[in-house]
This record gives sequence, structure tokens and C-alpha cells, in this order.
Amino acid sequence: MDLETVLEYTTDAITALDREWKYTHINHSAELLLRRKEADLLGRSIWEVFPEVVNTTAEAQLRYASENGVSVKFEQFLPSLYGWHEVRAVPRENGMILFSRDISDRVRALRDEAVRAEIRNILKHAPIAIAILRGREHRFEMLNVMFHKLIGRRNVEGLTVRNALRELEGQGFFELLDQVYLSGKPYEGKEMLARYDRTGTGVMYEGWFNINYQPLFDTNGQVSGILSLYVEVTEQVLERRRIARIAAERDAILQQLLEGVIVTDAKGCITFVNEAASQLHGVATLNVTPEEYTETYHLYTEDGKLYPFSELPLSRAVLRDEIVTEARWRIRRPDGTEVLVVGNARPIYDEQGIKIAAVLTIRELESGY
Repeated sequence: MDLETVLEYTTDAITALDREWKYTHINHSAELLLRRKEADLLGRSIWEVFPEVVNTTAEAQLRYASENGVSVKFEQFLPSLYGWHEVRAVPRENGMILFSRDISDRVRALRDEAVRAEIRNILKHAPIAIAILRGREHRFEMLNVMFHKLIGRRNVEGLTVRNALRELEGQGFFELLDQVYLSGKPYEGKEMLARYDRTGTGVMYEGWFNINYQPLFDTNGQVSGILSLYVEVTEQVLERRRIARIAAERDAILQQLLEGVIVTDAKGCITFVNEAASQLHGVATLNVTPEEYTETYHLYTEDGKLYPFSELPLSRAVLRDEIVTEARWRIRRPDGTEVLVVGNARPIYDEQGIKIAAVLTIRELESGY
């Protein structure tokens, strides 16, 4: 077998260029790599066939090799072929020989790995706790910084969730992971209570978390793991409970007062009516806005005219931040009876001076008033 035959059928793509950069020879492998027949390339300039190479590193390398008589090696992406080629250019007296091979798979694999590494780095430093679990046993593959903080920086990589956090048994988390893995469907939970050994000292910690379990799929579309995300909301839950407890205590106290008490939010929507106020009005409707006060609670002026809502004591406290004292008006109950009342209204502010509520206190005037 002569050299020409060997070069023709070698796995390397071999092309020859003359001193004017025109193709003079293309072997079979080069035809496959360049997706062009030899007859379509012979006599044509490389810059004409592949204009995307002009003004690139590839052109600079080829011209350097030609001008200096030295071999060069470089990698080049050809958009028209959507492929990466490794090229070795060897200058000769009447032109140049190019030895090329397709390295697209290798380059893409490296880039995919770089992308995966970048994604892992982003996940590692994300402001929420993240763990990647693999397999049916939910084995820890990756834990980010925030997740390590949740478990006292214990090293659990390689362990299954059931072995690493045995104290979670019976709290439903293992079963949820099994469900997501088997069904391939994500799960999202809000304010889920978890009791576990946070510091690794045997002391149980009680915390609330928003969780999200996302199934991970392999190239065959089968579930291979779970991306688990955790946001601790313990402080918010405890604060909400504290506020609710204070509100309940306040309501219990206000219910015991002989005076009627009505409380609104900052916009004037009624949020609380105590028993005395309910008895005076014959109704105790909540979520009533200032525009609806008169109609809902049947309020009239002393001389029996429908009370304009904007002039009501509670409306003035809400809408104009006024403090109203010893105002008088009539209430017409649903049973048709009327009562003359006197009341005070004022806005309520927090420590920063922001209005957060308004309150109205009322009492029935005795006979003869």
C-alpha cells in the first residue's frame, strides 16, 4: 500500500493548501469532517469556503506558520459545521498541510463539566439551604454552606438521610422524599415543623421550614435524585404566634370592658368589636370600611339624620388622624330600637410614629340625656 493510499484513508482529516491558500488535496476523512466533496473544494480558498475563520485566532496561526515556516497547533470552532476542530498546520515549500480532527465531544464535555461546576458553586453559596440527594436511599451528594449551618456543620456527605438525621424518623420527611423519588413529581411544603439535633450534641432543636423537593432525572428520563431546598422561617412563625397571643390577650381584656370598643386597621377596616359594642349596635360585622360604617351599623346624627360617613368620629380618626372626644350620635338597631351614645375615637401609632390602627370607645347615655 503506497503512502498516498494511507493518507487517503487515515482517520485524520488531511487537506493541502497552496501558497494562495487554495485547496489542492482533500482526503476521505477531510470530506467527512468538512461535509464537502473534494471536487467542491479544489481550487477554492480556505477563506472563501470558511469565511467565519477570517479575523480569528485560526487565521492568525495559519499566517504565522506560513510566514515563519514553523508548525502550529490550535483549536477552532466552525459555526457552519457546529463543531470544534483540532488543527495542526505544517508549512511546506509550496503551501501547507493541515491535519484536523473533530474534538467537539471532548470540548462539549469539558464545557458541560465547567457549567456543572459553576452551577454547583452557585448552589454552594446560595442564601438558602440546598442539598442534592442521590438514589432511592437519598444519599447526600452535595450540601451547600447554608445546609451545613442547619445541621451544625456535620460531615454527612455520602450518608443516607435516614442514617445522617435519624431523629427525623416519624416526622414525615423521609416519606415525602420517597414519594418524590417514586412519583417524579415535586413537593412544596410551607412552615413544616422539624425536630432534630441541630448541633450534633444530642440537644433537640425545634424549627419551622419552607421546603421544596425537586426530582432530578438522568439521560433516560428516570429519577436519579432529588434537589432539596430549605428556608428556615422559625423566627417568622414564632413572631406571628407572639403577635396572635398578644392580640388574643388584648381581645379577652377588651371583651370584659363595660364600654363598647371597636378597633380598625390603619386603613379603617374594622377588625374587632367587643361584646358591649355588639350589644349597643345589635350587629358586630367585621371587615367594614369607613365608607360602609353608616349603612352597616345604622348610624344617625342626634337629630335623626343619616350620619355622613366622613364625619363619623371613627372615620375622622382614620381618614384625618383626628382625636375626637365626647361625640354624640344615634344607633338604630335591627330590631327597630334606638339608643343615644357618646364616644371617643383616636388613631394609634407604633414606635416609629406610623399609624397602625384606630379605636372607638362608646357608651350609652342614661335616660334624660
